Amino acid sequence: DVYRRDTVDATHFPVFHQLDGVMVFDHKDGSKAVTHLKETLAGLALHMFGQQTSVRWVNAEFPFTDPSFELEVLYNGEWL
Repeated sequence: DVYRRDTVDATHFPVFHQLDGVMVFDHKDGSKAVTHLKETLAGLALHMFGQQTSVRWVNAEFPFTDPSFELEVLYNGEWL
C-alpha cells in the first residue's frame, strides 16, 4: 500500500495500490526490453483480473522513472 496526504473525496483516497516492474537489459536491446516488460505486466494484470479483462496503456510521466508507463484495467465498468 502507498499512502499520501489527499483530502478524501469522490476521486481521492489516501491509500492506493501500486505495482512496479523493473527489467535489466542490454542497452542496444532497449526497444525489445520495453515491449517485453509491457507484455509481462499486461499478462500479470490479465492473470489477476481474468483473461477477458480489457487493459490499456496510458501516457504517463513520473519524475522518478524514465521511461514511465501506466497500465489501466477495466473493472466493473471503470478504468482503474
